[in-house]
Amino acid sequence: MRPRGAAPAGPAALALFAAASIAGCGYALVGTGKGSLPEDVKTVWVPTFVNDTQIVSLEQRLTSAVIREFAARGRLKPAASLEAADSVLNGRLTSFSLQPVRFDTEGRAVEYQIAVMARLQLVDRKTEKTLFEESGFLVRQPYNIPLTSGSYFNPETAAVEVLTLPFARTLVTTILEGF
Repeated sequence: MRPRGAAPAGPAALALFAAASIAGCGYALVGTGKGSLPEDVKTVWVPTFVNDTQIVSLEQRLTSAVIREFAARGRLKPAASLEAADSVLNGRLTSFSLQPVRFDTEGRAVEYQIAVMARLQLVDRKTEKTLFEESGFLVRQPYNIPLTSGSYFNPETAAVEVLTLPFARTLVTTILEGF
């Protein structure tokens, strides 16, 4: 039953609704095109990142993960040497933190927030133009402690492993898609 005085929903009202629906809300996903890299930049050399943190081998793990991610994506292939590369990605790991965020009933941390910050720069070797630069590239990742017998273990080592893939994926996506 229609409220008193309301017009029936005719073809004109339906057409207006359809037009408004198609027009959308004005938001669009950025970074879904070809990306912002020049077409002639096809390879990248990734030297081992500089590690300013106190986490041993963090630079090796993150650098390796980034190289693997570039190889998996295909748009910008890792070069075998600096001389063979069209571009160079330099990185400096400036901070690492592992903060407990949730505790069990006995006060032991059961979840941590991992964060790593880096200074990164991708340079075209031919033109020496900076293609990507981020002085505060930050990746955060939650890390749940596995249930154990209660014996002590260092959560830092496992946390680094948990963080490598999200760091690499986020960085490579940012470079390739222009996010």
